[in-house]
Order: sequence, then C-alpha cells, then structure tokens
Amino acid sequence: MVRVLGNRSPAMRTLLSWSTGKDSAWSLNVLRQRRDVEVIGLVTTINSAFGRVAMHGVRRALAEAQAEAVGLPLYWLEIPHPCPNDAYERIMGAFVEQQAAAGVAAMAFGDLFLEDIRRYRETRLAGTGITPLFPLWGIETGKLAREMIAGGLEAYVTCVDPRKLPARLVGRRFDAALLAELPPGVDPCAEHGEFHTFACAGPMFRSPIAVDVGSIVRRDGFVFCDLVPAPPQNTAIQPSEVPQVGGELPARRRGPANRVVSLIASATEIACALGCHHRLVGRSHECDYPPEVLQLPALTAPKFKVEGASADIHERVSAIVRHGLSVYRVDGEALKALEPDVILTQDHCEVCAVSLADVEAATCAWTGRPAEIVSLRPGSMADVYRDIARVARALDVPESGERVLAAMRARLAGVRRMVAGRPRPRVAFIEWVDPLMAGGNWMPELIDMAGGEDLFGESGAHSDWMAWDALLAANPEVIVVAPCGYGLARCLEELPLLEARPGWSDIAAVKQKRVYFADGNAYFNRPGPRLAHSAELLAELLHPEVADRKYEGTAWLQRTSFSSRATAGAGLD
Repeated sequence: MVRVLGNRSPAMRTLLSWSTGKDSAWSLNVLRQRRDVEVIGLVTTINSAFGRVAMHGVRRALAEAQAEAVGLPLYWLEIPHPCPNDAYERIMGAFVEQQAAAGVAAMAFGDLFLEDIRRYRETRLAGTGITPLFPLWGIETGKLAREMIAGGLEAYVTCVDPRKLPARLVGRRFDAALLAELPPGVDPCAEHGEFHTFACAGPMFRSPIAVDVGSIVRRDGFVFCDLVPAPPQNTAIQPSEVPQVGGELPARRRGPANRVVSLIASATEIACALGCHHRLVGRSHECDYPPEVLQLPALTAPKFKVEGASADIHERVSAIVRHGLSVYRVDGEALKALEPDVILTQDHCEVCAVSLADVEAATCAWTGRPAEIVSLRPGSMADVYRDIARVARALDVPESGERVLAAMRARLAGVRRMVAGRPRPRVAFIEWVDPLMAGGNWMPELIDMAGGEDLFGESGAHSDWMAWDALLAANPEVIVVAPCGYGLARCLEELPLLEARPGWSDIAAVKQKRVYFADGNAYFNRPGPRLAHSAELLAELLHPEVADRKYEGTAWLQRTSFSSRATAGAGLD
C-alpha cells in the first residue's frame, strides 16, 4: 500500500539500513515522523561464517526479534568472512537493483557526519533510481546521544575497539553513565567505530526485547559481548548454552562443571550459596567467605602494597592504571594445573578485583581441556540477580539459582516492609575516604530499600569522587563509612582523617551522633546473596527504632570522634 499525502506525491517507499544498533533504531524513529517517507522494510548483512550481524556480532534471532517489534520485514544479505569490498558491492548491488525494480524509491542510512562514507553511499546508488536518505546527518553527536537516552532508547554495547576505549565497557548499557566514562576524543555516538550497540527498547519498538549479557570474547582485534535472548520471565532461570562469539576462545566444556575456580569473592559466595562449595578447587586472595574456602589455593595477588593510608593506596593503584597495567597478578601455571571446567571472574572494575582481561591473559595459550570463563558485571541489583542466575546456569544448578534468588528477594522485601512509611533520612555513603568517593552501583538501591535517601550515589553507575565541600553543603543526616576492601577494624582507622577535615563537627550527622563505620569488605562491596544482609544492616543504621540490631558490634559501630568510645557494641580496641 502506498501512503498518499493529500494532493502531494506519494510517500517514498523506503528501506532502512539496519545495523541493529542505536543509530539505525533512532533513524527509524525520525523517519516515521516524516510525512514524505514510508519505511517498508529493514536490510542488514549477516556474516556467513558466524551467523551474526556484521561488526555488531548480534545473533540472527535478536535481529529478527527487533524486526518483529518494529513491525517491519527484515531482508538478510549474507556476506563472507572476511568480506572483500568487491564482494560486498556485488551483493549489495544485486539487492539494490532488485528493490528498485520492485518500486523502492529510497534507502536510509544512520550515518552522522563522515563525509567519505556518505559520498560512497551516494555514488553506489547513483543511477539506480533509489535516493539515499540520511535522517540523522549533521546533528551534534553529544546532543544526539542525549536525545536518544532521554527519548527512551535502551541499548547495550555489543562490540568495543580496545584501541580506543576500555574493553570493560562492552556489555554496558548505552546510558548517561556510559557517556560520562568515555575517554576524551571518543565520539558519544561512536561514529568512528569506537563501539557498536544493540537497541532493545524505545519509541520505535512496540515491545522491548529482553536480553541477557553472555560471554565476552576477543576476535579480529575487537572485544565482543554475546547478547542472548532472556528467559520469558526475569525471575526464572533456565539452563542455556552460551556459545562463544567467533569461537576463537576455548569452547564451553562438554562435561559437568565439577572443577570450579572463582577469582572474585562475590562469585565464591554465590557458588557456595548454590551448594557448590565442594566443586571449588581454587580462589582469589580476597575470597574468604564462607571460611572453609580459605583451605583452597589462592591464585592471585595484588601488584601493589596494600598497607598504609588510604591516600597512599589510591596513589599506588592509580600509578599502575595510568601505565595501562593490570592491578592484580594471576598465577597462570597454578590455574592451568587445577584443570578447571569453569572460571568465575568479573569485568566490572579493574581496580576492585581480578578482571576478565587478567584471566584471558593467563589462559590465552591453553590448549586441550576447555574451560568456560563466566565474567560477571554487577552494576545494579538487577545485574546482581542476573549474575547469580548466570553462575547457576554455568554450574548446571538452575533450580538452586531460583532458590537463592527467591530467598534474597524475600529478605529484601522484608526490609522494605519494615521501614515502609517511615521518614527517610538523607544519607551519605562513603566508599573511600582519601580521596573522598561516594558509593554507586547497587548501593543507592540498597539505601532506598532500607528507608533512606542517597545524596550522592547514582544507581547503576560506577562509584564516583565527591568534593568535601559538596558533603558539607549536602549536610547529611546519616553518614555511613564503608571503604571498599576494608573490614571494620581497618575502617575505624579512617575516622581521624574525617575528623581533621574542616567543618566535620558541623555536619548534622556528626552533631546527632549518626556516623557509622561498617565492614564494607564483607557486606557492601560483594555483589552476591549477602547484599540482602547488607540491606538489613543499613536498616539498623537508618531506622534503629524498628530494626533488630543483630549486626551491631560485629559489622558496624557508631562513632563520631576518634577520642570517643563506640556508642554501641563491643569496641575493637
């Protein structure tokens, strides 16, 4: 059917070049607002070797789900791998000729400002009878990225060029937090190919496409994230195989996950909560809970001295990172000797724990016995739930995963009920003292569940630095000090640093004796099942009038000055 515009010419029957990413999705949104254009279909290229959308590495099934969600047919053009330019032009030329004969009048592209790319497209379409359209052309890319996000577009980063930005950003949501983390010189819309995305929700879709973040692999100089269709319900956990993108890293094991190495403390706790502690054969130097895991060999160590003032530790770590080096050392030979079926790691923070890159470097030369690498990325509570489900699937115990998640959600719901309707104190959660850092990621959600208002953290965004003057100006009613990696005794050593700062005694929380020092290492810094305990702990601090004080003295102490005694619980002196 041809759409007619009153007495004007019929709208141009238009095909949209569909990469599965944000730019093509937003182009569709813009084109549908034009009366002179009728988008009648999508066209994309698929890599014949891997069955995935070229460059973006997206599964065919997900691209088809997008087409169904936008209500348009999707035309597939199969290209070889690698694909010489003459082969691409031959395949695309034949398709254009066919579509022109069928009455297609225009083809739209999501290009933004690269003149050579636009000239190439215009040249290839010249004389075919098909007009090239560029609906996003010339829009300032920072403004465009913000408009996409504000307009409800949701997307995940599926591919990263590690020469241009950190590989850890692959698999991240395309949101304001991601834009803030992009290195200088990186285009906010990645027009130079810095990264690629998969759009899963927004005004162009009739319904969102639910996805889970799967394996992370390196291929052809790029880092890819394998997005997989999510289970029908977010709370359900189904066994699933997650094949490697491109298949260059060792394939997923074919036998049971009998030998597991966990190189991150939260994953160790998850594995044990799933009832798989007997399968663990190795751990990181930070894995210490439950206590029986201390019997396992430690396979990692920090490359910096962990003793001293927080400012000194910060400077040592920063110096390593500035030189592009890994913060931790992995004993590759000892790891290989353990012959693991599954290796649990993370790519959320290169400073907090051994990263995916560290594990890949230690295992890249392995041959023979395959090991599945499961990398966790907990940026929010939803991510934590998803990571627990992923570990459960990897260890072949999905039912145990359902049980752990149900118990965790039940405890958190209990905390919400307990504090419901009560006044919400304004909270500053301090994750590092010198320099000052506010807790981010899942912490704002935990504070909200426990009945508080987080003044500085942003849910789902990395913990960020904050100025001392900003803390004074916010004048929090409650301050919780729980530095990353510090137990309670070490945490208390930070009090003199705070007490010495100008204006400390004028803060409302100090005046009201509502400054709490907590065991961040055991509770807040480990995104696993014990985050439910962390919410209960926070409720004790924010609403002592209704919460049982079962964590007092062992997990937290109340203290406002170094010279004072702890106001509750047994002191640690």
